[in-house]
Amino acid sequence: MDFSEVLSYFLALICVVAGGLILWGNEAYIVPASGRSLRLPCSFLFWVLAVVFWAMAVVIEDDEENYN
Repeated sequence: MDFSEVLSYFLALICVVAGGLILWGNEAYIVPASGRSLRLPCSFLFWVLAVVFWAMAVVIEDDEENYN
């Protein structure tokens, strides 16, 4: 495991936690112009980022296995 792989897994974990905190937190995150909440879109964005970081880590891991 190299640094970039560990960093990608760490960022994926942070994004999952941040998405969960936003979705199930106490803040409303209301857009003043429309009155709509941004909880679900922001949580979804962080979870998509988590999937991207996880996929990056898996590709790095696969490249290391195929290279050796």
